[in-house]
Amino acid sequence: MSAIDQLLIGAMDEGQMQAAAETMRQLFNGSKACFAGIGPNPEDWAAYATDPDAALQERCFGDLAPDFVEMGDALRGIPLGSVYRDHDVFGAEALRSSRVWQEWMRPQDMYGGMACRLAKKEQAFWFFDVQRGRHQEGFDAQDAALLEKLYPVLRRVVELRRHIGRVVIQRDEARGALDRIAMGITILDQDMRITYANEGADEILSDPDGAVGLHQGRLYARQPADQRQLRHLVEGALRSAQDPLASVRASMILHGEDGSHSLSACAMPAPPSPDSAGKVLIALRRLETAANLVACARQLFDLTDTEAKFASALASGSSLTEAAEAQGVRISTARTHLARIFQKTNTRQQSQLVSLLRSAALPLRPR
Repeated sequence: MSAIDQLLIGAMDEGQMQAAAETMRQLFNGSKACFAGIGPNPEDWAAYATDPDAALQERCFGDLAPDFVEMGDALRGIPLGSVYRDHDVFGAEALRSSRVWQEWMRPQDMYGGMACRLAKKEQAFWFFDVQRGRHQEGFDAQDAALLEKLYPVLRRVVELRRHIGRVVIQRDEARGALDRIAMGITILDQDMRITYANEGADEILSDPDGAVGLHQGRLYARQPADQRQLRHLVEGALRSAQDPLASVRASMILHGEDGSHSLSACAMPAPPSPDSAGKVLIALRRLETAANLVACARQLFDLTDTEAKFASALASGSSLTEAAEAQGVRISTARTHLARIFQKTNTRQQSQLVSLLRSAALPLRPR
């Protein structure tokens, strides 16, 4: 599962936000990462952190809450999307003499943080924070540049999380938010009968050459082998709803009639609601994402059209030689483009570039 898929799942399912934070911790090689909300009212507070400690979380929302509010006040003037380091904002000595650091940060190996504010509403705001541990080097300018470039993606995840809340599918605002996502979202019962589909799913299901279709209201895969795996995927998601520790397969690739029009599918228990018992949510994503990657590369990293096409080709699995042939240029010219792409994306290796582009692909449908 790609980083962007994990972030989207977290946006739609509150129970998966911890996994989304872990995805970001790994990307930045941090000791701790957290998506959090803070504000003057209890409903403004939220925290989705890696490896949460229940006792420390209770202190965060309890006797240390006034200290966090005071720290939050110091962050309100920082523009959304602007990356800051906690030592620069609070001062290294002042921070390490505070109760928050002594009693909450230090026990969790949080010795130097980098963060940015993602969204705000009146006096409340959301932010993302990633920390390095005692025996790690601090974040450098390239790390800050990467976080700044990922800000649009993280902001959209937080916006979806805020608007969808606990994902009550029947709410009009949740339906509207899900329709904006550039993937199909369906909810099925145990008999594969679809009870909800967003606009993206409607488009996928109506494709006569697509990997999946609709028959008498039920989802089915066009390839027999895929149909068996899809059925097992749904059964596994239903089992995991009863036993969260059960080892089940959660994703697969679905193939179209001629091998094209392929989809990735990810299944999970449907978010809790009064009538969601025994239902499964399946996210369907087209694998033909080249056009989206081109637009993403141009928008996020200020690449030229030619550079964006090269970057998209590499992220889609092509080698540099294959990308050069597709663009009708010499390999030496392709290497020149690649060097400029590295410079603009703050990457040094082709593997880093591919990982960054796949993680940063914008998940919203164009309007």
